[in-house]
Amino acid sequence: MLWGDKFEETTAIIFVTEMRKAGLRVKVIGLSPQRLCGAQGLVLVPDLTLEQALPLADNAICLIIPCASSGTSQLRDIPAWPDFCERACVNNARFVVGPLPETEITDLGLGNVFDKLVIYPDKRDLVEFARQVARSLSVIG
Repeated sequence: MLWGDKFEETTAIIFVTEMRKAGLRVKVIGLSPQRLCGAQGLVLVPDLTLEQALPLADNAICLIIPCASSGTSQLRDIPAWPDFCERACVNNARFVVGPLPETEITDLGLGNVFDKLVIYPDKRDLVEFARQVARSLSVIG
């Protein structure tokens, strides 16, 4: 789970909860080492920074990016981001993102993973969607 300032805490909590219920190991990866405040003010302390998580990208089966369009710009300035994406892609990881414009997906370096891209729905359908993703990943992981 990628976590940055103003990311969607409801989405993050739902995915982390459902993934852990399915027995999957989940790490919250922060875009910076300090405590990060979500869109509604909830503060989450990441397990690792993106730089610290880089060696784990080779084993990643999924990367969840719980942010709206306005939060994606933070990723562009992180030197480890392109390498993390590339390593996760080599492992055929899925990338779960919110409904972003295609240009933003490409700008994030996710343009080459369209076949691995999973777009999550709005909040009212999110819990069941997260359960389905967790079940499908538990078969892989």
